[in-house]
Amino acid sequence: MRRGLTIAAVAAVGLLGAADASAGERARVAEFGAAAMARAETWFTAGPTYDQDGCFTPATGRTGTDWAGVLGGCHRPAYRTDCSGFVSMAWGLSVSYATPRPGGGRDLGDITRVIDRSALRAGDALVRDGEHVRLFERWVDRDRTSYLAYDFGSTPVKHRVYVWGGPGELDYTPVRYLGVS
Repeated sequence: MRRGLTIAAVAAVGLLGAADASAGERARVAEFGAAAMARAETWFTAGPTYDQDGCFTPATGRTGTDWAGVLGGCHRPAYRTDCSGFVSMAWGLSVSYATPRPGGGRDLGDITRVIDRSALRAGDALVRDGEHVRLFERWVDRDRTSYLAYDFGSTPVKHRVYVWGGPGELDYTPVRYLGVS
């Protein structure tokens, strides 16, 4: 009987450990999301011009890319002024990664994992391979059909509500940066 109690106690501690890990992950994701939203807001306020051959940082402004140098063409703290450069900046990555694309080189697909739509949190991204990436902020309705996101697909950076699967919308896949999960 004692052995049964010990096994039950160990199992209960294991369940508590899993709950703590889950709470710890939620806290990391929330902290990461808040930092990503703050960085995204700096670009939204600064208003860089969309240009896949440009780099930007609010402190120094726009510079050209250096494709012969660093991955992504921009030297930190500058990031490429396109959708994937914007997400790379918001995530605090060391370089500007590209939008995931089939057969591509280093891209955001290398450093993310697909998550369920219901698991989306501030700082996660919405990806359409080979086309576009948005930075998710939050759901704005109970049914989770409308969401607030930052989007840098053209000038200026947008911060607005989008409708999941709405007219003209791409079919996005939710992803989370591996550095927080």
